[in-house]
Amino acid sequence: MTSEIVQFDLEDPRNRRVASEIIDLLFFYKTGVGRPRDIVKKMRFVMETYCTCTYPGFFDSDDSLSSIVEKIRNTGEQHPACALLDELDDIHDYSRDHHRAGDATDPLDIKELTDFVRRTLKIVKAIPNEP
Repeated sequence: MTSEIVQFDLEDPRNRRVASEIIDLLFFYKTGVGRPRDIVKKMRFVMETYCTCTYPGFFDSDDSLSSIVEKIRNTGEQHPACALLDELDDIHDYSRDHHRAGDATDPLDIKELTDFVRRTLKIVKAIPNEP
């Protein structure tokens, strides 16, 4: 697997937003404070932005988490994000069921949400990986 250093321009509105969303996810992860459905939306946005910025030649800037997972799966082991596939797929499966406002009557399990936030933050390197 290869990696590439990508410049992160905080003047770009999308990058400013993702930085703000990561702060909100960290706050939720550490305190449990936040609206669960908003946290799910923020998780998805952070993952989509992370993938499109980290692998710019492999994803389009408007790719959804669903299309990102599909592109990795279709490319297979040759895709540079292949190592993330299982985590991205799990986050996508979890969040697609909870990110729409129409599902607001179904309460979220906060412990489960916190675990998915932790997994998201680890992928974007906002918290350290545990040994």
